[in-house]
Amino acid sequence: MASPSLDASWATSEEASWNDLRTFLAVVAHGSMNGAARATGQTQPTVARRIRALEENLGVALFQRGPNRLELTEAGRAVLESSAPMAEAARAVPRVAAAYRPDPSAPVRITATASVTMFLSVHGAELAKAAGPVEIVYIPTRRKLDLVSGEADIALRMRRLPDEPDLTARRIGQIAFGMYDRSATPSAVIAPSESPSLSYQAAFLERFLEVHPVPIVARIGDMPIRYQAAKTGLGAAFLPCWLGDSDPDLVRLEAPDEFVEEVFMMRHARTRNRPHVARVANALVALFKRHSALLNGEAV
Repeated sequence: MASPSLDASWATSEEASWNDLRTFLAVVAHGSMNGAARATGQTQPTVARRIRALEENLGVALFQRGPNRLELTEAGRAVLESSAPMAEAARAVPRVAAAYRPDPSAPVRITATASVTMFLSVHGAELAKAAGPVEIVYIPTRRKLDLVSGEADIALRMRRLPDEPDLTARRIGQIAFGMYDRSATPSAVIAPSESPSLSYQAAFLERFLEVHPVPIVARIGDMPIRYQAAKTGLGAAFLPCWLGDSDPDLVRLEAPDEFVEEVFMMRHARTRNRPHVARVANALVALFKRHSALLNGEAV
């Protein structure tokens, strides 16, 4: 196909239509105009017309047409890179709007790491009572969910706090970590995965191996799975002290002084005063205060 005309009129054309860009993104995502048509509820001729209109508006060919295939041109790849964030922003709009709607039945969403979420789940009945009658949604992830766009209502974070407008951070306690095994003389260790987000655990383990030169028998990034593996006798594992100290089958192999993380509770201004969110936040503060010795690795 010949490239769209590049006469002087393109320079003064209007901004690209969002509907045309959305159709372009659907074609890229589904690999064909027929696939984009099925996904968007349009007809194939409508999709083709929108792509042609977008190309004429921008003055460049976005796809190289071939037998039963479409390939992005260099210009098409550049437009994809620029327009993809627009699609993500559009998907965030309903979440943001919902966060501002007075919805007394909306659940309270808490995001935290797996180790913190596991601690919360142990005290789930207490937190459920504080949230009642609405539900609590627990979101265990290392990904920093966006409070500004409404992905969560409360975030419990231990490092790299975001500096965003209308976010508040309150230190609510600490969590200590250590190495635990079924035996006081470990014969192997379970290492964290090689994910960059776990580099601090890897550094801690490296120091441990200098004192206990034993082989690495497995790599497990997920903390609850690593805990179960340690319980079976697979090897020593890096665990939160509240969990390791509470298990009579596990032995702590060193004091937790080296590795203690501060825990911060973060909320956005628009959800901070929602009654259910406020009650759950207060319950979290009380929970961490009441179990501070256990969380700090002191209750042994």
